[in-house]
Amino acid sequence: MITRAFKTAVIFCLLLSLNRCGKNRKENDIVRNGNQTVVSLQIDLKNIVHPVSPMLFGLFLEDINFSVDGGLNANMVNNYSFDGVYLEKGGAMVSIKSFLFKKPLKPVHGRLRYWNATGGGKVESLNERPLAKNSFYARISANGACRIENLGYTGGKDNKDKCAMGIFENGAYDFHAYFRNHDFQGRVTVYAADDGGHAVTDGLVIPVSGDGWKKQSLVLKGMKTTNGKLVIEFIGKGAVDVDFVNFSNRDHWGKGDPKWSQGRLRKDLVESLKDLNPKFVRFPGGCIVEGALPGNEYQWKNTVGPLIDRKPDFNLWGAGIRDGGYCQSYQIGFYEYFLLCEDLGAEPLPIVWAGLNCQVRSKACIKKDDPRFNDQVVQNAIDLIEYANGDPGTNAWAALRAAAGHPKSFHLKYIGIGNENFGIEYLENFEAVKKEIDKRYPGMVCVLSTGIMMDSDHFKLAWSEAGKKYPDVRMDEHFYNMPNWLYAHTDRYDAYDRKGPKVFLGEYAANRPFIMPATPNCLETALAEAAFLTGIERNSDVVVMSSYAPLFSLSGGEQWAHNMINFNPHHVLRTANYFVQQMVAAHTGDRVVGIRGQIPPGCYASATADDRHLYIKLVNSTDRVQRIQIDLLNIAASSVKAELIRGEPKEKNELAFAGTPDYRIRPVEKEIGIHANQVDVSLDRHSFHVLTAGIR
Repeated sequence: MITRAFKTAVIFCLLLSLNRCGKNRKENDIVRNGNQTVVSLQIDLKNIVHPVSPMLFGLFLEDINFSVDGGLNANMVNNYSFDGVYLEKGGAMVSIKSFLFKKPLKPVHGRLRYWNATGGGKVESLNERPLAKNSFYARISANGACRIENLGYTGGKDNKDKCAMGIFENGAYDFHAYFRNHDFQGRVTVYAADDGGHAVTDGLVIPVSGDGWKKQSLVLKGMKTTNGKLVIEFIGKGAVDVDFVNFSNRDHWGKGDPKWSQGRLRKDLVESLKDLNPKFVRFPGGCIVEGALPGNEYQWKNTVGPLIDRKPDFNLWGAGIRDGGYCQSYQIGFYEYFLLCEDLGAEPLPIVWAGLNCQVRSKACIKKDDPRFNDQVVQNAIDLIEYANGDPGTNAWAALRAAAGHPKSFHLKYIGIGNENFGIEYLENFEAVKKEIDKRYPGMVCVLSTGIMMDSDHFKLAWSEAGKKYPDVRMDEHFYNMPNWLYAHTDRYDAYDRKGPKVFLGEYAANRPFIMPATPNCLETALAEAAFLTGIERNSDVVVMSSYAPLFSLSGGEQWAHNMINFNPHHVLRTANYFVQQMVAAHTGDRVVGIRGQIPPGCYASATADDRHLYIKLVNSTDRVQRIQIDLLNIAASSVKAELIRGEPKEKNELAFAGTPDYRIRPVEKEIGIHANQVDVSLDRHSFHVLTAGIR
């Protein structure tokens, strides 16, 4: 039977989709200039409304769409440790049953999954005298010529049988793995090959003599630019054990920095994040924080320490893939997330489990009076704070951080308790965890979830409780709605209580609700987000943090169609929505400046300033050019430049699984005329402009 909560969600989403653009718009004072309407605005640099939150724009990173394993994780080997955990096959039907009927997802072990054996011999999974506790490994028994091959992360859909490792001509690739020889006599060669089996790197021989596990390393050279697969070839007779196989581009993020001692990050993906100038990073989710069933919640303690000791788990987003093939290897874990934040100059904002599994998938909950609650929920949060900030000389978790190469504190200031959780049980659990954090770490800012539906009864209950008890929290609001909804609600935060808890808009995008087909990123959705961000900026005394979602997506491997950054094995694509985020973050001052006058219907504006510049953001969602005259008061503007994106609403930047990016939407710059402190702007149809006026 369909639950009442689901019926409510369906009705609510349908109602939201019916909102029309232009709500609460007033008629404008206009003047006529020939055949063109000219709107006049006044921006007075002395008309300071309030300060801008210094944490206003950040990032939200979750391992969805193969964002981490298959993306940010530089190791291109899928199921590198032969310990893969996945979900039952079924794809969309598994997801539907999980959401509609809360049917539990079924995890399955696939210890040899994504490894293909060819030639003479066999491959089996064993765990006798393993390299790491409770770990399995592969035993290759060769009789002549036996090869094991790994395609990499294909996305599990149309490209599931294609090579997925990005090989560049003259690129250098690190290979390392652990080998244990039993009675093998012969030669072991490692190389990368293309779909036709032709070598695309040089081939090098691995020594496998001697007793016990031994780590062997090679550096391979790319011979052509193409997608490849890893091949380990055994020519001879006998048995060899293999485990923890790594094949990665040597030019990874943090290369040469000793603190990057464990997991490695793909450099071009990190650079795309750095260019957004984020003030914080929220991680690791998202729904994977809660997990689909007991035991599947994100257990950060399994993601720190030496890679060979990290215990993988299935990713609930695998329910959207036909073969359920999505494992969290945890090669990128909390240590790497904290390092990433540090390198980006962003505050870390980890989210910890609140004792409730994903409430749209499961009813499982550890309540605050459960004997397990203190250890699995409260102490888990306390231990994370110690891991991030503690003294390695007195705390075991902090000592683990130091052993990895980071003895200094990560200076954690924010912690989220639960993701999209709601209801009385969640609020009681939150209160218990926050109480202990406040007692031990005064000043630590806690983030409280407002649930999955904005303005629902659960949402209102969370705000009511916070208003009574928690003036210092951040209220984590989420929404995904159609572009018209965003246009109609640019004033959403105008009436919020300035004295109450502050808003953290942790997930948002201009997208259809989940019950409708999703819209891939395009100019139409980007402009709606830009318009909504003008409202966020104007209300940045109430909305003090915001982050778009989702962040990354492997082209052809999506579980969610609307993502900020797409990538394939070779390239990164920045969507129109990415450019909106980048333009906004790069052009925001430290104070909001008021705007007088009425902007044309279908247009949206905000302004901020710092000591050197005035920044004006203008969105034109209409299909005709809009002319605006801006009078700059109490400012001696020396110049005005504009950065803008424009095009047709459905235009988008595209990237296939193989190939180069196709950019149709990019920011362009142009000079704007200024005379006697008056700026005359022609807003292109379907465009977003950011004006920067230099202050003398």
